Amino acid sequence: MDRRRASKAGGKSAPTVVRPARAPGRAGVSADALAERLAAVERERDVLQEELERARMRVRLLEDTHAKVRDRIAWALDSLHSILDGKS
Repeated sequence: MDRRRASKAGGKSAPTVVRPARAPGRAGVSADALAERLAAVERERDVLQEELERARMRVRLLEDTHAKVRDRIAWALDSLHSILDGKS
């Protein structure tokens, strides 16, 4: 059995060559199709820019809220320290 497997392994052919896909914009793609694809990409870009701006506004809001909470906690700790120092 081992000889049979060894002989089969040696008889394999070379792997086939993988050819790259055709690049868009080559012959065979009409100007209308390219214009349509460009318009779709521009719409997607606009949507992504709007989404990015909303995310930036949300981050600013969260940072402001975080700063307010941090200041409030600091104020509460200072108040507690003042109360504890007054009792001593």
